[in-house]
Amino acid sequence: MATSGDSQRLLISVRPFAAMAIGVLLLLTACRPQPAVRLPVPAAAGPAGASLFRVDAGASQMRFYLHADGPLARVGHSHVISAHGIEGDVWLQPQPERSACELRVPVAGFVVDDPQERAAAGGEFAEPLAAADREGTRTHMLGERQLDATRFRAIVLRCLRLTATPDGMSIELTVTLRDHESHLTVPLQWERQGNTLQASGEFSFKQSEAGLEPYSLLLGALRVADEIHARFVLVARQTGATPRG
Repeated sequence: MATSGDSQRLLISVRPFAAMAIGVLLLLTACRPQPAVRLPVPAAAGPAGASLFRVDAGASQMRFYLHADGPLARVGHSHVISAHGIEGDVWLQPQPERSACELRVPVAGFVVDDPQERAAAGGEFAEPLAAADREGTRTHMLGERQLDATRFRAIVLRCLRLTATPDGMSIELTVTLRDHESHLTVPLQWERQGNTLQASGEFSFKQSEAGLEPYSLLLGALRVADEIHARFVLVARQTGATPRG
């Protein structure tokens, strides 16, 4: 029989009066997540005439907003997941549509429900969560049933197609999450100032389309919504590599 501590490994943190009912139904096992590891990103050859920009991991960040869903959503919590340590390369062409990119998002760098992040998000996210709830959620998220961080250390995004729009750029990406590959189209705004390139934007995607099964319990009465909203800021700085061709 699961203990009350097991309920802390839920992707939705359940309020105390629901914890006993959930604890009876769940038996979750997961190892403590490993500390963040810097991932080497090789400088792949970009398109002819492109300049290499390397992502500044300290200045770049993604945030994912997860919502409680189902008839019992009121007894759960929504979550803010922050992705740190993003690495990768951007090959910027004089014609931006011919540029290329590859990004790696280390899953061990995910931070769950940081109090300042929740306060900044406001609304349904504003309520702070206990440290034990945050750690339990993170442990389950990185566990074998979800991101499987032991086997798959990073989410990899590669540019397939870039299209100029009146508001900036639209990028079609190949997303490799675990052993599943999917496509995602992301709008963004970007600017270059000297040797610094900055891009920002927001988008939504479905867990099911990315190869994950949204977490649920009590026959789906309490679950994580399939759709996740994301916001990002990426900063890349030009290296000494000279353009090809």
